[in-house]
Amino acid sequence: MADHLTEEEQIESLKRWWKENGTGIVTGVVLALAAYFGWQWWQGKERTEAEAASNVYQSFVEAVSANQGNPDNKQLTTAQSLARELKDSYAARIYSAQASLQLAGLAAQKNDLEAAARELQWVLDNSGEEALKLVAKRRLAAVKAARGETSEALALLEGNVPASFAALYAETRGDILMQKGDKEAARSAYLEARAQLLPEQAANGRLLELKIESLGEAPAANNADSGSEADKESDAQ
Repeated sequence: MADHLTEEEQIESLKRWWKENGTGIVTGVVLALAAYFGWQWWQGKERTEAEAASNVYQSFVEAVSANQGNPDNKQLTTAQSLARELKDSYAARIYSAQASLQLAGLAAQKNDLEAAARELQWVLDNSGEEALKLVAKRRLAAVKAARGETSEALALLEGNVPASFAALYAETRGDILMQKGDKEAARSAYLEARAQLLPEQAANGRLLELKIESLGEAPAANNADSGSEADKESDAQ
């Protein structure tokens, strides 16, 4: 009898425990299942979207690469249409920014600087890839300089950039300063660029050296000042 009562007491205790905790357990299980299946759904959606964006970008690349990178009007129109699809449907993905950079390059080759600037600005405004934004910013500075907007161009190149971009930014600043006719400032920018070249960028240094050589040696300001002082002392004696 005692054993029977003990069993009944255990059952009652279990019922009370379930009443107090059962709802929380069920809720926790439901939430865990929801999180699991939600994650599975998100991964599936992400994979499907990534594949779709990749397919559109592949078609875009084929269009812009036609005729050895010189697409005719029909192919260019197709590329532009595919780029719009990437921007509208997959703006956050890297393919969209890459498409804009390529369209900007084609536009610049055709001297359509307005279209080039528009594509580059899109990358700055929409891409989440910092490296692509740095590429777009430097190219936009070059495009603005070509349009005569040198002050805006130089403003884009201000501030610190990663070491892998430092030399290129300094060289571009030098190019714009040369365009303005400020040779001394351009020389300083080129020398800064040379000092910031990374070992893996050595192949790009030859053109930079030619730019520096074209400007000649920097004026020996200190020597000139010393000579002036010596002349003054000689006159005084």
